[in-house]
Amino acid sequence: MSRRPGRLLGILLCTASLVLVSGALRAGPQDPKQLRVCADPDNLPFSNERQEGFENRIAQLLAQEMQATLKYTWWPQRRGFLRNTIQARTCDLLIGVPKEYDPVFTTMPYYRSTYVFVYRQDRDRGIRSLDDTVLRHIKIGVNLIGYDYTNTPPAHALGARGVVGNLVGFGTFYSADQRPESIIDAVARGDVDIAIVWGPLAGYFAPRESVSLAVVPLPDSVDRTGLPMAYDMAMGVRRADRATLGAQLNDIISRRQAEITRILAEYHVPTLALSRAAISAGAAPAGSPPPPPPPPPAPPPPARDATASRAPAGRDTAGSRTPAGRDTVRTARAGRDSLLVSDDEYQGWKWFHVYCYRCHGTDALGSTLAPNLRHSVSPQGTVTRDVFLTTVREGRIAKGMPSWNALLNQRQIEQLYAYVKARSEGRLAPGRPHRASDPSPQ
Repeated sequence: MSRRPGRLLGILLCTASLVLVSGALRAGPQDPKQLRVCADPDNLPFSNERQEGFENRIAQLLAQEMQATLKYTWWPQRRGFLRNTIQARTCDLLIGVPKEYDPVFTTMPYYRSTYVFVYRQDRDRGIRSLDDTVLRHIKIGVNLIGYDYTNTPPAHALGARGVVGNLVGFGTFYSADQRPESIIDAVARGDVDIAIVWGPLAGYFAPRESVSLAVVPLPDSVDRTGLPMAYDMAMGVRRADRATLGAQLNDIISRRQAEITRILAEYHVPTLALSRAAISAGAAPAGSPPPPPPPPPAPPPPARDATASRAPAGRDTAGSRTPAGRDTVRTARAGRDSLLVSDDEYQGWKWFHVYCYRCHGTDALGSTLAPNLRHSVSPQGTVTRDVFLTTVREGRIAKGMPSWNALLNQRQIEQLYAYVKARSEGRLAPGRPHRASDPSPQ
């Protein structure tokens, strides 16, 4: 399988909350006397229902400046968050997004933060760089899955250096099993030797542990792989509101930057200096063209791999027509939805495009690095279901494939097989699949 790191994305990531101010169905805010904020109810240090997060504090500052009443609508930060808030035109403002986050117009940034190393001070190994060879021999905690099921920048960067088998994955979103601070707890307990975490999350939770933890920023804002490790954080509004609400927010940020910085310091948010170019970029006049696509939302989630190219549907990487491509044509002619999959096949698609696509190709089309798995698991191939499961679990070190046992459990490996088998049988076309229960895409 793939050497892809074993987030998302991911920054980003990854897990800064997106805090929104609700607005009217028309372009501008419906009631300038009420600042309605839509925030995650349980996502410290960013926001919670008790208004204890630093984004809650910043929202209070904005409301005071606008002489508006602050009112919250709580919505968990999950897939579909934008669709159900600002894109549904029930919200006006995103308080925590990366500068130039594409779905919205972003203000001038109000802070810049970075990924950091977190380790116990009584177990300092002198690690200060992702290139330190010690990282190959210790347990490293990383947030693996980010937005849109992509990996965080640190996970990508480690994978590019061949550091994969010793990664310990932590979820980005809170669940019954894990919370965003779980990765910090693991460092304090000694379950991992070091963690690489989005700065605001580490800065807030590290001082709350019973042992002394060091929080050390990564040395480079942009890794040698080209992946950003530091992000300018801004506020976002609908593009139609850039000359009204956007301009008002830029004015408040400019005048109250010192107070915003003090709030961030109270939460121990690691900050870097904002560049003049980044600050001035937030004041784009109305009518100027939209900004280029930005990094995904924070914690900056995960940067996409610029080296991965998508092969045309129905063709392998050499350009020859494949059996799966012919089957796609047949099913389309028959009127069957060739992207409709079961829950297990859908989950397998996610795992494949997080861990396996770098070597085995997007949509399992194969590459020069690793074989086309659709052929391998076909009746003409040599890989049975049991061989597939064992190979993923144990790896083939001699051929350069690591074991994924630490990152994928037995059920997830079976889901991965279900996806590859669906591609092999031609039941599933290239592209993003969906389930019958899925809502329409945002």
